[in-house]
Amino acid sequence: MKPRVLVDPGPWVEETDRLRLGHVVEWVDPPPAGLPDEDDLIRQLAGCAGLIRLGSRIPVLSARVLAASPGLRLVGIRGDRFGAGVDLAAAAARGVRVVDTDNQASSQPVAEWVLALVLACLRNAGVVFRHMLAGSETWAHTHNEHLVCGELTGRRVSLVGCGLVGQRLVELLAPFRVDLRVCDPYLEPQVAARLGLQMAGLKEALAHAEVLIVQTPLTPRTRGLIGRAELDQLRSGAVLVNCSRGPVLDQEALIERLQRGDLVAGLDVFDPEPLPGDSPLRRLPNAILTPHIAWYAPNALGRYFGSMADEFVRFFTGQPLQHELTPRLADIRHGRI
Repeated sequence: MKPRVLVDPGPWVEETDRLRLGHVVEWVDPPPAGLPDEDDLIRQLAGCAGLIRLGSRIPVLSARVLAASPGLRLVGIRGDRFGAGVDLAAAAARGVRVVDTDNQASSQPVAEWVLALVLACLRNAGVVFRHMLAGSETWAHTHNEHLVCGELTGRRVSLVGCGLVGQRLVELLAPFRVDLRVCDPYLEPQVAARLGLQMAGLKEALAHAEVLIVQTPLTPRTRGLIGRAELDQLRSGAVLVNCSRGPVLDQEALIERLQRGDLVAGLDVFDPEPLPGDSPLRRLPNAILTPHIAWYAPNALGRYFGSMADEFVRFFTGQPLQHELTPRLADIRHGRI
């Protein structure tokens, strides 16, 4: 008999993923209108061994819901890996495993956009594009003699944050033979060894960087991580790219540094979002701006459910989980350790 799993799959579902999961579990749909409260959810979970909560039809799994659902063994949620959709401590106490595959699903498009912004910044593309629009371009001239000029190959690159996005980016950087330093105090040593990474503290990473890539999650410890003092440590002519979260950078300090004209920035995230229409960032030619689109690749959206289905198939066929959301990981993300 297949284990029953209550599934709210969210908006992006490929039929092949639905069928793959259905071979292993009995798929249980919540009502079309959703489950408005905990009592409804408790009734719906009766006899269920799993729950997938990627849409908006299922309430948060509180300690009360978990206590009233003794058969529950595995929960899958969306939530930027902060555990916002479940009481993690209560789940751990009851032996309920929790997985969150959001970062795995979006890691490839984000890493690719980071690389694209790095390459664009190295060619001073923001300035060149504005000249083209104005009809004032100089052919075969990028106006970047005073900056880190042109090519990425062989450059000194520092990566701050090496989660799934950062690890995919390391793979993409390999053909460019960059001199890479990675700053991430939480990266597991075996991952660093597998990728052949040279680790560094933040101060060393800033001093090393011709190209600084910020790809760390926003936590109480990383808010304002790159502030005025850190920006001042970047060499004249450097490139800075941020596709993680806006508040990781001190945006006002970044504007001041960009106004000096000796730094090029590629930014997909801001503080606040949306970026105000009168923000000075919009008028700076040495800033390439995109509206938080790094994650958005329509052909990849089905991966949000597909990667979750993979985890449930692994679990219910006796294989190890790959994207478990542990209390320790949540503590890191909430700045408790």
